[in-house]
Amino acid sequence: MLITALFGALNSANSAKIDVNRRDDGSALVSLQGDIELDDIAQFWAKAATLSKATIAFRSNGGSLLAGIRIGTLIRERGFVTLVPNGAQCASACAVAWLGGLQRLMGNGSKVGFHAAYVLKGHRSVESGPGNAVLGAYLFQLGFSEDSIVYITEADPSSINWLSGEQAAQHGIEVSASPEETDSATLTSPVVNERPENDLGRRATNFVIAVASRWSAPNQKALHSLNELYAETVRYHGKATPRRDVVIQKQQFAERWPERTYTIRPDSISITCVEESETCRVKGTMNRLLVGATRTAARDLMSFEYRIAGLSEAPHIVEENSSIVNELSSLAKPHSRLRSWNPLTAARRSLAHLFARVTRSTTQ
Repeated sequence: MLITALFGALNSANSAKIDVNRRDDGSALVSLQGDIELDDIAQFWAKAATLSKATIAFRSNGGSLLAGIRIGTLIRERGFVTLVPNGAQCASACAVAWLGGLQRLMGNGSKVGFHAAYVLKGHRSVESGPGNAVLGAYLFQLGFSEDSIVYITEADPSSINWLSGEQAAQHGIEVSASPEETDSATLTSPVVNERPENDLGRRATNFVIAVASRWSAPNQKALHSLNELYAETVRYHGKATPRRDVVIQKQQFAERWPERTYTIRPDSISITCVEESETCRVKGTMNRLLVGATRTAARDLMSFEYRIAGLSEAPHIVEENSSIVNELSSLAKPHSRLRSWNPLTAARRSLAHLFARVTRSTTQ
């Protein structure tokens, strides 16, 4: 029976083998094989950070939960495609990373498996509440529904749920069949239409994604050097506004909602660029989860529009607009109901601290 530690040891001598095969058209196939450990986060980033379009092919039985989450997050931030090739297996922490793909592919006879996070106590594997909280927060940030999260985390640590096409459709996990060449080292990465193909578009999109990620961080990080994000005068919700006033409004919003999760919907992004002025207009929608200082909470779908300038040197926002498309829920008395959202809320308070502690442990 497959038992792979999602919440792996902080240090391991056995790391994954990560190879990059570049194509003349600028795409790449990144092959990741073996157990995924914390050391592999830096290894993966070093090899994949310069790629603009890539397919990440997995063959792994698992490893460290935190490593799987961090690699999956990097994959989503870069807009990469994930793949389990023909006959290959990707389980546990590997499956967690695979879920980060902007597009997820499975080959003939391939297997993707999930189970709850756990820790080892002696020779026993015991389900980990904090581990599942961290995992749930990550899945929520990727845009998965509560039903999907329950399915991904419901199997006992001593068992596993192997994903079928029927289960994927039932639980809203988008999966596509891979091209016939999935086992070839010369596989060309599938083109995801929402990824901009020009340099300005990529820079502008990455900048907007970074802004959303920053606003999902604790206030100390989110508000740090806020001036640098904006031009001296910003067209803010249709009105020319001094940067100072924009920053004040942002600070007030952050104080009202100190815990925020912003998840941009990749398929909603559209980009229009003007090469001569090196500016781009980026539009899209995002899911937001907001938790107030008094533990009241709100979830909504928001449309956004940014015009970004200075893309060749120092990108900054010269125009910003947003509006609520759909208020999904508003919880006036969230304490009891938020407890049932344990994977989606408790982790928001501790995720950054947990990652920081793990990072310190691996670099000392």
